[in-house]
Amino acid sequence: MIDDDFTMCEFVGAVVHSKGYEYYSHNRYDGAFEKIKDLKPDLVLLDLHLPDGSGLNLCQIIKEDAVYGSTHVIMLTTREFNIEKEIAFKNGADAFIHKPLNQEKLSELITNALSPEAKVVFWGVRGSTPCANKENMIYGGNTTCVQIVLPNTDRYLILDSGSGIRNLGNQIMAKKKQASGHIFITHPHWDHIQGFPFFKPFYVPDNEFNIHLPQQLGGDCRDVLAGQMTYTYFPVTPEMLMAQINYETQSYHLQEYDGYKIEFMLANHPVATAIYKIHIGGKKIIFCPDNELVPVTNGMRNSFYDHLIDFFKDADLLIHDAQYSRETYGPRRNWGHSAWEEAVELAVSTNVKNLYLTHHDPDSTDAYLSKWESQLAQYAHHFDSIQFAKEGETAKVKVDTVLV
Repeated sequence: MIDDDFTMCEFVGAVVHSKGYEYYSHNRYDGAFEKIKDLKPDLVLLDLHLPDGSGLNLCQIIKEDAVYGSTHVIMLTTREFNIEKEIAFKNGADAFIHKPLNQEKLSELITNALSPEAKVVFWGVRGSTPCANKENMIYGGNTTCVQIVLPNTDRYLILDSGSGIRNLGNQIMAKKKQASGHIFITHPHWDHIQGFPFFKPFYVPDNEFNIHLPQQLGGDCRDVLAGQMTYTYFPVTPEMLMAQINYETQSYHLQEYDGYKIEFMLANHPVATAIYKIHIGGKKIIFCPDNELVPVTNGMRNSFYDHLIDFFKDADLLIHDAQYSRETYGPRRNWGHSAWEEAVELAVSTNVKNLYLTHHDPDSTDAYLSKWESQLAQYAHHFDSIQFAKEGETAKVKVDTVLV
């Protein structure tokens, strides 16, 4: 804790020690960052106004540091200026609490901050083609890209590289530090790879990314992705990417990476399309943006559906294709996409805890999707949460163990 109020520091220390954590305090701006570098804390409680410096400035220094930027920071203040709260969050603060501190609220914030979690960030949720229309601003117009932010690592875990990956790349570049990680692509349809050449971290020499894709009829991972970057279609060829790019044709079997494991089964979709299951700290996140759930015919389901039930069972978070409704699905059968009602009922039957419906049709406006979303209330009691995915939204999954 960095605060000049000694009494407050003692009070917070008692709360922190009661929860079994180690606690240290420092009472000045001067030397505070050096203390952080020395102790390497998991959480910093930081006063907004210190007698010899600005807590906002110190928060910015912490968050922009290559080593300590992932440190959780909770800002404290006695003041009521909303602009200061906005600036605190802009500078990277993870939470904000007013003094005098409420012990129950403080205890809850500390527990939440120190409980490891995976964050699922939606950078693109549109299907088929980007839609830069005013009627698509609430749910978003960029095609599929999801980032999973893992606790205790700066390495990136990215799912699909639709046009949404461009904004993710811009955010990475703004941090001005080396970037590495894995990008798992479900399949090479255009809306899932069109952002690939526009991912700016690929053009930085010190960066390194591993690209994963199931085996395709057109070749392995590199062959397929290089196809869209031939001179006929794009002025930059794969050989011109300056980062270290490693291409991997993904195995079906459970593979272990940087603190997580991943496996896939094939979706019901044209071309070999992965449904990725990510295992993180005892939790399961499933990414299934393109998958056709064929309605029951004469009371019968095919064997694919049985495998899907087993694969989805007890998932903590499922991201599933919901491009159509049952009303609009009929003439689009065998196009490789699902009615949202089918996805919801499958999630109910497999005990999914949190459901995000994605891959919105280009013609599904905000008003249209909002109408569908209003119908989700009838299913809400089956889930911890259920919604149509929105670009820019973040979902959080508490994990059972700290990952290294």
